[in-house]
Amino acid sequence: MRKKKLTVLIFVSLAFLLTACGRQGSGKETAAEEPLKIETEAGNTRKEETQTPADGTEKPALGTDMQEQEGKVPETDAGDDEVKGRFEIFEVTQDGLLACGMDNAYPGLCRIGHGNILENQDGETIGLSELVPGMIVELTWNGGVEESYPAQFTYSALKLTGESGNPEFLLYLQLLQDLAKTDPGLNEGITESYFDFTSVASLSEGEKEGLAYLGGTYFGGFGSQSTQEELAAQGILDREKGIENGILVTIEELSNQNGKVTCNAEKYRSGTGAYYFHDVTAEYKNGKWKYEIGAEMIS
Repeated sequence: MRKKKLTVLIFVSLAFLLTACGRQGSGKETAAEEPLKIETEAGNTRKEETQTPADGTEKPALGTDMQEQEGKVPETDAGDDEVKGRFEIFEVTQDGLLACGMDNAYPGLCRIGHGNILENQDGETIGLSELVPGMIVELTWNGGVEESYPAQFTYSALKLTGESGNPEFLLYLQLLQDLAKTDPGLNEGITESYFDFTSVASLSEGEKEGLAYLGGTYFGGFGSQSTQEELAAQGILDREKGIENGILVTIEELSNQNGKVTCNAEKYRSGTGAYYFHDVTAEYKNGKWKYEIGAEMIS
């Protein structure tokens, strides 16, 4: 009887323990995994489930910046679009240069604004006062050119090359200035200045173009190159009346050797309105020209 009671007691105790464990297990809540929310461009949200591959590593959610995975895209070099070219300087002002391109970068007459970098051949900083007509410089700019006449752009960097153009350019530039100042009444009322440099063998075509352009500023009208025959063929010059609203300036280079030049210079408005520098002799010494006029004539 005692054994039977003991057996019943053990059975009841086991039943009680099993019931208690069942209640404790049913009272524990398992939290569901929260889906990943991704913000869209429209401001709405959509749900994206995190995927866990078999190796246990978590894949990044869609929309992750791929640059962080593959590395940043390299920036374009600032100098990729810049070009360099050699130019001969004809005039220097505080606002810029008048110069002519000497290679394929831009082979023409240009008005060029100053940039921030000016250097000598050794890369040392220089000032505008060290730039003079006749110098050949290397210019760097963004490649853009305004198609006017002269063409226009602004350099970002200028570097001296140590080279110079033909020194005769400076002689004829001074000669034009002096001829314009002599008998200035001949220059009145003109709108066009024409220059004949066909017999000047010492200058390049670019230098002749620059000389004509600057000559126009001295005489008071736009400067371009032309001959007496060409002007007559165009009806601009009348053999009897001359040029009504213009003037023709001719330089005749007679000889040029060993730094010594002889030439004639003339400005012509009509048969009764002209001035001549005859038998000009010039000598180039220490980077400067000195000249004497054999005779001055007026008609």
